[in-house]
Amino acid sequence: MKKIGGFFELEIAEGKSLFHDDAIKLSTGRACLNLILQTKKYSKVYLPFYCCDALFEPLDLHGISYKFYAINEQLEIGKNIDLKSDEAIIYCNFFGIKSNYVNQLIKIYKNQLIIDNSHAFFIKGYKNNISYTTARKYFGVPDGAFLYYPKKEIVLNLKRNIKVSVDHNLNRLLGLQETSYQEFVNYEESIDSTINKISIVSEKILRTVNYSAIIEKRNRNYKLYKEELKGLNKIRIDDNAINCFCYPLLLDKPLEKQELYDENFFIPSYWLDVVKRNNNDKFQFENKLSKDLLPLPIDHRYTKEDLMRVINFIKKRRNE
Repeated sequence: MKKIGGFFELEIAEGKSLFHDDAIKLSTGRACLNLILQTKKYSKVYLPFYCCDALFEPLDLHGISYKFYAINEQLEIGKNIDLKSDEAIIYCNFFGIKSNYVNQLIKIYKNQLIIDNSHAFFIKGYKNNISYTTARKYFGVPDGAFLYYPKKEIVLNLKRNIKVSVDHNLNRLLGLQETSYQEFVNYEESIDSTINKISIVSEKILRTVNYSAIIEKRNRNYKLYKEELKGLNKIRIDDNAINCFCYPLLLDKPLEKQELYDENFFIPSYWLDVVKRNNNDKFQFENKLSKDLLPLPIDHRYTKEDLMRVINFIKKRRNE
């Protein structure tokens, strides 16, 4: 029953589209994978060694065995995998730059391919393949993930996610960088694979986003990095790549992240989990990506002048 009276809740303007209006709207990417595994009953899943440990959690919950595969310097599957009828393969659309390659994989693995589009928010799904994406890497929201099930095989009656916090988002807005970062780390560690609907907080915020304007800014920023740094990048990127997550820069001589931090360039690492795993000596390229890759931000917060600061610093250090 709706409660009448009392103090006001957080005021968020009414909006229209979530962008992923036709998807199953869950709380996290892990929840998406959990639901997939709950409904599909795979005997084994193949996944890239270069991925976040969070992918393992739903697999372990369901007792499903998994096996790693290697990727090559084009971020593509190093060797085709023969799947049994009850097996699946997960491919991560790394940094959102492998969308064309995903279409090639669909022809090979058909509907046994699951696409992790966590780095490709602006892709809305595929005709015959399961895919999912998340909002936290793109926008200042505490949760939000979107699962595409081609044949609408799932009927859900889920509770809203209420285990959310916007403290880190708010304190970042207030300029409290160190406080907000620790809150962010703590919040990320609290996230699990529970299958809940997207929180009302994230849904309301995401309905107010001007997606077309953000896409335009992101593509502009990506193009600037590409034009300025292409000659230095050891990652081969499809010339037609658009709507990417970041500009992934791999230099022949890596920069220390601390040098970037000292200039107020907070460039993340994806994923340091990789170097701590057993048998990581078999995945040398993945180790190099985890330690040395610079995923340069292209998001809508930044202007050309902001990005040129980053570009000029990298060029200067590269030439020293």
